[in-house]
Amino acid sequence: MPYEVRVEQAGPRVLAAVRAVTTPGQLSTDIIRLLDQVWPVLREQGARTEHNVVIYRPGEAGEITIDAGVEVVGDFAERGAVRRVTTPVGEAAAVAHYGEYSAMGGAYAALDQWCAANGRRQAGVNWEVYGDWDDDPAKRRTDVYKLLSPA
Repeated sequence: MPYEVRVEQAGPRVLAAVRAVTTPGQLSTDIIRLLDQVWPVLREQGARTEHNVVIYRPGEAGEITIDAGVEVVGDFAERGAVRRVTTPVGEAAAVAHYGEYSAMGGAYAALDQWCAANGRRQAGVNWEVYGDWDDDPAKRRTDVYKLLSPA
């Protein structure tokens, strides 16, 4: 799948999210487990929600620190492990991925290639914004962002 890299000034997205340390092998299971903690809290409060979002930060020895959450429009009350988190702010390289989540490696490769070709350093944090669900994987959109170091 060809990816068109765009550069944008990413603003903060307010999330209700749960943080965890995971591994690549447990990532998909942990994302679902964490989102299953967030959604009941937001539904109970009647919060206005938008998309699921996962923020990735490098960890130690192959681990990844993630914040898995839901965009919230307006306010919500933090409860238990569900906390207010914002996505990174600053210049970011991004692509839109259409298809299975398990095939997003191509989106990350396109961003890495773009950064290398354009002499841009990555800041080490990335995030994914999941579009609305569709039973047809070809219609599932996920926007993948990599925060860039200042030029």
